[in-house]
Amino acid sequence: MKTAKVSEIFLSHQGEGPYASSRQLFIRFYGCDRTCIFCDTMPENYKTFTKDSLMGNVLDFDDDYNELVLTGGEPLLFVDFLEDFLKLFRDYRKNRVYLETNGTSHDALDRVIDMVDIVSMDFKLPSSTEALDDVWPAHEKFARIAEKKELIIKAVITGNTIIDDIKRMGAVLKGLKSAPDIVLQPVTSASGGVKEADEEIMLYFKRYLEKETQMDVMILGQIHKCLGIK
Repeated sequence: MKTAKVSEIFLSHQGEGPYASSRQLFIRFYGCDRTCIFCDTMPENYKTFTKDSLMGNVLDFDDDYNELVLTGGEPLLFVDFLEDFLKLFRDYRKNRVYLETNGTSHDALDRVIDMVDIVSMDFKLPSSTEALDDVWPAHEKFARIAEKKELIIKAVITGNTIIDDIKRMGAVLKGLKSAPDIVLQPVTSASGGVKEADEEIMLYFKRYLEKETQMDVMILGQIHKCLGIK
């Protein structure tokens, strides 16, 4: 039987990107295949669900939310489960499905893209995450699949972020047929202040990407931290 590890299910408002403030039902999956140094989502506990037991928990909530958010961790680690669960969800609810992902598991995304409405894809800039692997080929393949639906591109900017990573990101974006929403996200403190990336750096990266890609770029912090909500 296909199962998934889920840390929590809760109603809240989106705190990142162009959907900020949208009322959403979040399913937070446990575990991730990345080790970003700025990660603030590392739950210690989880419950194991079948598609039916998770659907039962979802139905405990009214449908007065805009999107069902699959978040984590990394939801696509459970792609076998998601294939069955999302088919079941469509039988009961008409809410849009919003996938938050680290943007590397392109084969998994290809299996569920037809059942997803919005893809919020993180670009894991090596200088920001301090990861040593070459993530760019995976990001490029992922983005080309994700642009079949509404696509949001996010990148966390820290004091260590370098222009070469922004150039590589821009090269991937220029290869897309669509014009996704692009969000540069400074690491944000609970008080709402930018912790590491100063305004000058953020504006420089924004202007560079806009010039190179001819796409609009937003600078948005993590609003849920400012408001003290999940």
